[in-house]
Amino acid sequence: MNEKILEEYAVLDAQIKHLTKQKDELKVDIIEELAKSDEKSAETAVGKFTLINLKTWTYTPKVAELEEKFQAQKAMEQSTGDATFEEKPSLRFTQVKL
Repeated sequence: MNEKILEEYAVLDAQIKHLTKQKDELKVDIIEELAKSDEKSAETAVGKFTLINLKTWTYTPKVAELEEKFQAQKAMEQSTGDATFEEKPSLRFTQVKL
């Protein structure tokens, strides 16, 4: 196995996690700044930043019950073999804890 590509992957993975954390922190700051201002967007040389509202749905107990039945039916079909699956190669990377 080519150690170089494995190490390069591990370094990139660590950088992505670090950059994602930084981006998420900046996002919070940007949202706070836009929420304070009368303007709900800011146009810059690098792009437009717009404050939007996303919906978070809360359902009735009836829907929760249907969801449970649906999940139970899926599990039943998996266990009886009625449901089919396809396997595809994938990669799992576990970083060494420092």
